[in-house]
Amino acid sequence: MSKRTLYAIFIGKFLFSITLIAWTIFMTLGAGVGKDNDNTFMEYYHDVDANFNKIMASNDRFSTKYDVAIKINDYVLNDLAYSDIYLSQRVINDRKEKKNILSTRSNSVSIIVKEKSTQKIVDNINAKILFTMPSTHQFNKELDLPKSNEIKTVSLDKKSYWNIMGSIQIGDHIGKFYLKTNAI
Repeated sequence: MSKRTLYAIFIGKFLFSITLIAWTIFMTLGAGVGKDNDNTFMEYYHDVDANFNKIMASNDRFSTKYDVAIKINDYVLNDLAYSDIYLSQRVINDRKEKKNILSTRSNSVSIIVKEKSTQKIVDNINAKILFTMPSTHQFNKELDLPKSNEIKTVSLDKKSYWNIMGSIQIGDHIGKFYLKTNAI
């Protein structure tokens, strides 16, 4: 084979490789990864990543002023828990609590917020809860709870792992929670 043919093959393979790299970058940028707000804490992934310490400080300020009871069916979460964010979904299989909280039928949800100092129920809250599957946002269900101790229902369409995340706002105080469970 002549040198000219070898150089032509080498340059052709090189250009083909560069084209594949450019195509991969173009397709990845067009995929919209991290651009939906259905990620952790109902915010853009990059905002949570950049402001995680502020979110946790806000949770701490909220928790010093208010007691929270989030009731989902028979399970009661008595704080603004977010430790599940660090766990994989498969951890749910080994759990004794926080497992099988949800049902594919009707699920009742309520939030009771009390002032720590007086134990008086705070009537007007701005709470949003999102039920989402980690694999797709197709079956997302969102609830708005404007009052403490108001019961809302949500029906989930699939037996699967589910993430439950929410935000409770009272005036300038914002608290967030995050749970991983499954629906049976």
